[in-house]
Amino acid sequence: MQVLVVGAGRMGAQIATEYAIGGHDVTVMSRTLAAGRERVEAAFATAIEANIVAGPAADAKRRIRVCDALPGVDSTPDLVVESVIEDLYVKGEILRDVAIRWPNATIASNTSSLSISEIGRAAGAETRTLGTHYWNPPLLMPLVEVIAGDQIEPERLDTTIATLRALGKQPVLVARDVPGFVWNRLQLALVREAAWIAQNGIATPQVVDAIVRDGLARRWRYTGPFETMALGGVESFKRIGANLFPVLSDAQTLEGIESQVAFDPADLDAIRQWRDNGLRHELTRPERKAEEQ
Repeated sequence: MQVLVVGAGRMGAQIATEYAIGGHDVTVMSRTLAAGRERVEAAFATAIEANIVAGPAADAKRRIRVCDALPGVDSTPDLVVESVIEDLYVKGEILRDVAIRWPNATIASNTSSLSISEIGRAAGAETRTLGTHYWNPPLLMPLVEVIAGDQIEPERLDTTIATLRALGKQPVLVARDVPGFVWNRLQLALVREAAWIAQNGIATPQVVDAIVRDGLARRWRYTGPFETMALGGVESFKRIGANLFPVLSDAQTLEGIESQVAFDPADLDAIRQWRDNGLRHELTRPERKAEEQ
């Protein structure tokens, strides 16, 4: 398959690398050639370190080329993956040109918060546009949300899911296009409560991080919220919910959060390295797969 990845940031470069490792021919569009090539090289280094490249890396590298404008794309892409700035106008401008140039291509946006249906309308390609929402860093995170736009042709959705599975990803279908999809709705609900706890002096940010990282996440690694409720007893959770729902945070912004996330750059580098090392290790563990996704 011919794949065009628009955007060569860390996300776009790693997504492109994954398709190339999977045997597809990939073109990456970057604002500058040098920066695009550098990020692709860094993505391959991540893949090699994580043992994701089954054969010689050079073979996969030969399947990637970098260009700095759409006229430089010398193939006819079957799939266009967009991973540019989180701005509907910018995405629409780029994808409108893509849709005109390649009227048969499926368009997949890596947006994390914008409506897939609105992106499709902005591109003038509602029936061809869907979401493939990856998590950072894509090479180390198997799960991908596949979001159905309001007018997406079902066969394009099925083909995208099958292609991602063939790459070794774990695609999960988000059947309705709602703000934040599923991952970010869950993540931001937790972030809102975490911010309220820290800002009201209930516990320090370090304690909140420890409870989520070493408590909730440790158990949620094995059972999701519905499985946890079933194991703990639905009636118990209903009583707890009745007690807590009325007093949970209903904040509309994250104003004032800056002081809680003021990490030293060296500490952030250490946290990032710890996270990525852990994610690399997790790639060797078998995942539980839902019967229907």
